Amino acid sequence: MRQAATDSHTDTDAPDFAFINQHLFTAILWVDSDLTIKWINTQAEQLLAISRGRLLHQSILTLLTARLPYDKSAPIPPENDSAHLLAERFAQATQYQQPFIDHDHVIEINSTAMVSVDYSVTPTRYQDQDCFLIEMWGKDRQSRIAGAQEKQQQYAVARHMLRSVAHEVKNPLAGIRGAAQLLARQYQKLSQTADDSVSPLAQTSQKLLGYTDIIISETDRLTQLIGQMLGSSRLPDWQPLNIHEPLEHVLTLSAGQYPSVSVHRDYDLSLPEMIADKDQLIQVFLNLINNACESMSEYQASLGDDHDYKMHLYIQTRVAFQHTIGNQQHRQVLQVSIVDNGAGIAPEMLGQIFFPMVTSRAQGTGLGLSIVQDIISGHHGMIEVDSTAGRTCFTLYLPFCQPHRYTEASAAH
Repeated sequence: MRQAATDSHTDTDAPDFAFINQHLFTAILWVDSDLTIKWINTQAEQLLAISRGRLLHQSILTLLTARLPYDKSAPIPPENDSAHLLAERFAQATQYQQPFIDHDHVIEINSTAMVSVDYSVTPTRYQDQDCFLIEMWGKDRQSRIAGAQEKQQQYAVARHMLRSVAHEVKNPLAGIRGAAQLLARQYQKLSQTADDSVSPLAQTSQKLLGYTDIIISETDRLTQLIGQMLGSSRLPDWQPLNIHEPLEHVLTLSAGQYPSVSVHRDYDLSLPEMIADKDQLIQVFLNLINNACESMSEYQASLGDDHDYKMHLYIQTRVAFQHTIGNQQHRQVLQVSIVDNGAGIAPEMLGQIFFPMVTSRAQGTGLGLSIVQDIISGHHGMIEVDSTAGRTCFTLYLPFCQPHRYTEASAAH
């Protein structure tokens, strides 16, 4: 970083300092010898959730010692020992040209919000003036990214195990159904050859036919369940689409099934088109929106007629900037939030709901959210859930473009 600042004056072909730093994923602050913040990049604004206008021209000591509110004109009070200790560290860094690092430092953004960071301070000289380059890394963000990556790996393992079991069960089910059909044919012949419909042989044949019907119907039900476990084998049909198209399609379907649900749309109509499989996204939204409506309906039924409870569903679309999905950093991704005011998800279930066969509903198979997770993962996206009593929010993050090789493979297909 120091070399980039120097070379910008000697090599006219090199990009300048500001251009380089605005395109980094690290939060950068440029501080002069008076410890005044002179420049920050966009990532610093996003990490600290403070606008450039509020940060520029104030003391870095004010920021790093969590003095609130941020008042650019207010001096550092003498009794602020932490600010003086930090000022001494800056002075020593300049004197010995020795960088220093502070780990797990908590910055108070406002009276209710804080951010935990690691930061480094590198003393340097620019245009014959002492100055400091400060780099920050958000601890909360790193923990979230690490946690999301770990969960993605766990979901992948669970899906692989489930599909392996499903493949092993699929063939025996076909054999059981075939054998039951053969038995049914034999019992039908016995029933037809009996002289009297009320004879013991005819009655026994009819009873056994009822058993074979049960075997066949239950085998078909299990085969259908196995099909859901295995998922679709077809390749995604990548195509450009507006995310509001599949959303509106599903909302139209759900309106007929849940007419009492009030839908509140908060769409960003300026969103660019994305590359996705429209049918698969319809399946995702159908699962999530139906789950939300069923949750609210069950909650309303549990309250009884005495409560004036209204069911509300909120759909929001936005662009999220500098978002990490897996090990891929995206400058911008699509963010879709689906919020309901049902009873919420029990805390002990919250970390498990995307695993196959996990459900809190008596009639649920536990495959719906697993399929959602599978489709979103296939779109190189991620899904998060946050739930408290009276509010459950599922948030999807999807890249606007798919990796080039997948698009080519789909085109060839």
